[in-house]
Amino acid sequence: MRKNSASATELFQYKMLLLGMVNLLVLSAMSGIQVAGYMGISLVIFVFLVSFHSLWLSNMVVRYIRGRNARGQHKSSLKFFRGALFYAVVTGILFCVFLVLGSNRLGSFFIRDIHIGLCLIPVAALIPVYGVSEVVSGYLRGMNCHGPVKIFYLVRQVTCFVCSVAGMKLLGEYGGKVADLKHNEAVASVYSAFGALIGLFVGYLTGLILLLVFCLMLRREFHSMRRRDNARYQESAFHGFQVMLSLGIIQGIRYAMLFAPLPVNYILYVRLCMRDGVSDAWIKTGGYLFGEVLPIAAFLLLSSAILNNRNYRQLAGHWKNEAYGQFREKVFAMFLSVTTLALPVCLAVSVMAEPILKCLTKSAAKEGTDILSYMAIAAVLLLFEMTAYKLMELWNETVYLYLTVLVSFAAQTVFAVFAFKTFALGVAGILFGVILQAVLFIVLFFLKFAGRLRFSGAQIKKLVMAMILSFSGALIILLIYQLTGEKLPAAAAIAVSMVPGFLLYLAAITLLRIVRDEEAEEMPAGGLFLWLNGLIRR
Repeated sequence: MRKNSASATELFQYKMLLLGMVNLLVLSAMSGIQVAGYMGISLVIFVFLVSFHSLWLSNMVVRYIRGRNARGQHKSSLKFFRGALFYAVVTGILFCVFLVLGSNRLGSFFIRDIHIGLCLIPVAALIPVYGVSEVVSGYLRGMNCHGPVKIFYLVRQVTCFVCSVAGMKLLGEYGGKVADLKHNEAVASVYSAFGALIGLFVGYLTGLILLLVFCLMLRREFHSMRRRDNARYQESAFHGFQVMLSLGIIQGIRYAMLFAPLPVNYILYVRLCMRDGVSDAWIKTGGYLFGEVLPIAAFLLLSSAILNNRNYRQLAGHWKNEAYGQFREKVFAMFLSVTTLALPVCLAVSVMAEPILKCLTKSAAKEGTDILSYMAIAAVLLLFEMTAYKLMELWNETVYLYLTVLVSFAAQTVFAVFAFKTFALGVAGILFGVILQAVLFIVLFFLKFAGRLRFSGAQIKKLVMAMILSFSGALIILLIYQLTGEKLPAAAAIAVSMVPGFLLYLAAITLLRIVRDEEAEEMPAGGLFLWLNGLIRR
């Protein structure tokens, strides 16, 4: 029952993150590409910092609290919670002070734009609030209180959405007046982004306050549990702080390197390519990249994580019970779902990048369409990388996992430098580096673990055939769009081009029996193919 509750809470968190991506797309569509640039760049800096500081905190606190409670060490679990909370508060405040004091210099150094320093101030305040929220939510989950955590995620996301829109509108109007006085239109964009980020801070702070209220409401229940504690040895709060500081730094480095390629490549692009002139050009690039394209890619990745949530738990059960045949079949079914479901969707997004961006922003510059096209391709590789990452975690291959992350990140960074200085790839180099990182990660994974998976020749043939059919479906979609779609409004063009293209693709997959019923039952979202297979047999 507890495992089901824990899994349901994790699944609910992914769904709230999906709403967060929708929120960011709505803000980008309402504000324009320049505001999306300031806002998106600031949020990416926030994600990079919390990936090192606290993105891993909740799961680690859950693991330690649950382990101590299982042994009846309820007092030790409280002290560990206090130590983790102390870590989140102290390190969060240090990060906040560093970012506030250096906001202007960091903005000037990284992207040659001092205006973004204003947007980094609410980002700095978000870091300790987010860290404390992760610790408290992890404590409640470890105490098997999943309902309050779900309410927290929901309230936080709804509050973020409402407050960010309100903040952007209110401060955007004020920023317009300031821009008229200073004769600098960039000021209006900065104030709009600043207002949206202030709204996000209010949402996160509201969520934290709600969590603390839940803790107060449950204190009697927790106190009664601690009264039953008869353990001879009790850990100190300092031990919890030590664990967070030592293991947390290692975890933080791994997460930071996973999230780093995109922001690092963007900074290299600005520093090495855009040498002179005003910052409008690369802020607009940041708007397309982080304000529009990245949320679309994150939407695809989070959707896959939601569909695979149960599959990862089943994989862990198969491996633990030494059911290696079932384990390999499940892994193959997950890979097959990427090639038969995710790949055609991403290819369709790539070939239809122009009308998709027109739906979001009423316009689509070539730079934006190029970024979306490359990012859609990178998303498919990132899905394979996510699965490989989960498998290495499941197998406790920690050392090789760190080496793989480090090597792939270092190689893509070196490539990005050459791409901008020697090859003059421009904005494409940002995404090519991400693609290279994912490819290296996947290759290094299969070099060491291909023997454990043992895909048969027939299985590899199925994967290759699914890829060929996916590319064929994308070409059909592109051909229809070239013939009829360019004359239609963006939304109509997407519908007219994609619907027949996907129908033809699904018909080919089903008629050629690429996905059997047994494989569809193991696949995430395999119910679609089960239904199609049954329809043809009827």
